[in-house]
Amino acid sequence: MTHRLEALLDVARRYGEVFRAAWAERKQLEPVRRTREELAFLPAHLELTDTPLSPAPRWSMRIIVALFAVALLWACFGRLDIVAVAPGKIVSSGRTKVIQPMETSVVRRILVQDGQAVKRGDLLVELDAVGVEADAAKAADALVSARLTAMRAAAVVAAIDAGTPPQLAAEDGLPEAGLKAARQLAGSEFATFQAKRQGLEAAIAQKQAELHTVEASIDPLAQYAQIARARVDDYKKLLAKEYVSRQDYLTREQERINAERDLASQRNRRLELLSAIAGAREELALTVADTRRQLLDEERQAREQIRQSAPDVARTSQRDALMQLRAPVDGTVQQLDIHTIGGVVTPAQPLLSIVPAEESLEAEATVFNKDIGFVRPGQAVTLKLDSFPYTRYGYVTGTVVVVSHDAVKDEKLGLLFPVRIRLDRAFLDIDGAKVGITPGMSLSAEIKTGKRKVIDYLLSPLHQQGAEAMRER
Repeated sequence: MTHRLEALLDVARRYGEVFRAAWAERKQLEPVRRTREELAFLPAHLELTDTPLSPAPRWSMRIIVALFAVALLWACFGRLDIVAVAPGKIVSSGRTKVIQPMETSVVRRILVQDGQAVKRGDLLVELDAVGVEADAAKAADALVSARLTAMRAAAVVAAIDAGTPPQLAAEDGLPEAGLKAARQLAGSEFATFQAKRQGLEAAIAQKQAELHTVEASIDPLAQYAQIARARVDDYKKLLAKEYVSRQDYLTREQERINAERDLASQRNRRLELLSAIAGAREELALTVADTRRQLLDEERQAREQIRQSAPDVARTSQRDALMQLRAPVDGTVQQLDIHTIGGVVTPAQPLLSIVPAEESLEAEATVFNKDIGFVRPGQAVTLKLDSFPYTRYGYVTGTVVVVSHDAVKDEKLGLLFPVRIRLDRAFLDIDGAKVGITPGMSLSAEIKTGKRKVIDYLLSPLHQQGAEAMRER
């Protein structure tokens, strides 16, 4: 090892001496410098050998070498942006509102046109669906009828309990004609009930009067029967002593029998009257209970009808309201697709679009599957609008704000991932004038996903070939 090192040092020393000797003699090897006039008077062969070479090739080579060195340094240390190109379009941050009908209907009126500014709630298109008005009227009539029935039944029940004529107060949503008819029917029902009740009460009063008469006659008849029995006993004793005739005794016995019969008859009559009064009172109570039950059942059915009709009215009202298509936001009408009064539209058919006003603009782009792994929120984006050539009018910058985590299948392009980009400005300087960017403009978004050395672009094919070499499929 020591001998090899000494040999290398000896060789290096020898080459050093040779280089120094050659460097010291370099001036002697150069030809004699002559002027152009001196060269012209020399012989031809001396003129050819003594004329110095042109410096142009030498300087050209030096420049080429310098440029190559600069290019190599730039390739080694310079970095270029890595961009993911994604097609897209300008959209409003509030998203364009698409106006669609709910069901098949006929166009009655068209109140807007393309480019017209509208306010929220403005009527855009008025439609007419078959049977909507009839269904709404039917549901409303059913609800009003049920409400009137419930009010009438409740009023009659209250009147029966209080013994006063029924009162029906006016309520919102009830027509005056319906209230008048309900009041008349309630009065008629109450009058009919009152007639029945008064008839039963009169019958009870009559029976009670008869009862009082019978009860008033029972005591005298009882006393008379007692006297008749005492008289019979006296005559029976006298007959035994033969002081009176048997005929007189039988006459007194007949009087006793008649007196006891009359007393028993009145007592039975009293029981009959008591039973009749109890029956009449029971009939009166039953009549009141049946009438109240019928009215309460009618009220219950009416309440049930109200409960069922109220959603129908709300549904028909909503359905009728949906026939009037109104602007959901302030904005501008675009893509009006209907122009014929009386034309038929189908459910979910896009009729027009509303671009929201005073909403910030965004770009919506679709990133290819091969690039989505490098796209992140916050990355800078260069937006080149197809409407304005960027080589002449420049471009718009932005920032990625949302990256979708789910792909959208496209038949031609395959899997695409939507991203949303916030614009730094919403206008371009066109020939000295600021021209605003509008939704719907197509664009090409260049998302800066990172940086890469220039030499990597040159060496990447070699790396790829090296990684795939010496393999067999």
